[in-house]
Amino acid sequence: MRQKFSTWLRGIPLRWRLTAWYVFLLALILAGFSAFIYFNMSRSLKQGLDSLLFSQGEQVLSSLDNENGLPRLDPNLPLLPGTYFGLYDTGGKVLDTNMPADLAIGFQVKGLTASRPATVEIKGVEWRVLLVPVREKGQQPYWVLVVRSVEETEEPLDRLLLFILIAIPMTLLVAAGGGIFLARRALQPIDRIAAKARQISATDLSRRLDLPHGNDEVGHLVATLDEMLDRLDRAFQRQRQFTADASHEFRTPLAVIRSQAEAALQRQHSPAEYRQALEIIRDQAEWMGNLVAKLLLLARSDDRMEQMEMEPLDLGELVEGVTAEFQGMAAEKGLRLVKKIKENVVVRGDQTRLTQLLANLVDNAIKYTPEGEVVISLERRGRQALLQVQDTGVGIPEEHLAHIFERFYRVDKARSRAEGGFGLGLAICDWIVRAHNGKIEVESAVGRGTTFKVWLPLNEGLH
Repeated sequence: MRQKFSTWLRGIPLRWRLTAWYVFLLALILAGFSAFIYFNMSRSLKQGLDSLLFSQGEQVLSSLDNENGLPRLDPNLPLLPGTYFGLYDTGGKVLDTNMPADLAIGFQVKGLTASRPATVEIKGVEWRVLLVPVREKGQQPYWVLVVRSVEETEEPLDRLLLFILIAIPMTLLVAAGGGIFLARRALQPIDRIAAKARQISATDLSRRLDLPHGNDEVGHLVATLDEMLDRLDRAFQRQRQFTADASHEFRTPLAVIRSQAEAALQRQHSPAEYRQALEIIRDQAEWMGNLVAKLLLLARSDDRMEQMEMEPLDLGELVEGVTAEFQGMAAEKGLRLVKKIKENVVVRGDQTRLTQLLANLVDNAIKYTPEGEVVISLERRGRQALLQVQDTGVGIPEEHLAHIFERFYRVDKARSRAEGGFGLGLAICDWIVRAHNGKIEVESAVGRGTTFKVWLPLNEGLH
């Protein structure tokens, strides 16, 4: 039942729900305020009536006189209209009064408390009464009863209640109309945002909301949605470019494999020619296998499925191992491969991935350095480790620096393809560094070389 009610409630337009809540809260406030006014006015009128009874009682007592040994009250007392009085003996017998006889007899003075106002009902009519003792020579031979109708207090309360019962519904009706108007005005920008958003499709994310907005909640929503669309647009563009580049990369080896297979099947060949064709097919298949492995690694990193085995790691030992591994490759090109480890540096990281990171950077440096040297340096900078790979190679033009960490991006496409590069190495380096909460930077000048800087947080307490 509750679920059905919640479903039904969610189906109501937001403007109506906002108005309903607004009217409901206003009704609670008005009801509470009206009840406060009503009960305070009732108490004030009751206190005023009691004060009037006391003052009228004093006036009656001051007019009491003895005539032939019997107490008498002045029948022409200047009392307020609606005030009645009665003189009773200790047995409750009426001695003198300005009340009708049946009313005077109806009051039972013996059941009343002296000097304390009380409410008495006689024949369906409520009266406010005050019993005052009359003492003579230390004795109490008489009672004086002062009476006024409760109706004089109920009448203004009834008028107030009638006013409240009319005013509150009218106020809520006006508030509901105003609430609907204000809710419609407040939600109008949301309607425009929804209309604009419906015009934006996955195939065309270049459009923006482009709605005027200020420094309010709606303005922040519009700005946030435009920023989200920018990110989605960039992500979709990278995805499309990635798909196109991957397709292009696979096209060439597949074409080579197909042509070699078709040539081998068209006619008889010598064993050496078959062997040559199979070696070409094997090399191309191996090249595609390496590409698929790198693409799978990047795809798993995008989905955060690639697990890192984090442990305290001495970067100096890692630099020593990678330097020794690439000494032969550097020597073949006549390059000097130099390491500069200034101090012991310990980070928390995945040894396999950090080794892959440094190996990719050193491999690139050797490939694009015709002569000179490649320097690997390691030092501390505050709470971070700074790992640098610097070469004296051809350098990277400035317009390419902002894109070199993008997938399949190559500065010299023909040369990279010929050397077996995929254009994915630096993208993988960037992912590895980000996965270790670090950052990677590049500085380069054409003809003077390139420097890659990797910043990694130190493993506090172990360095």
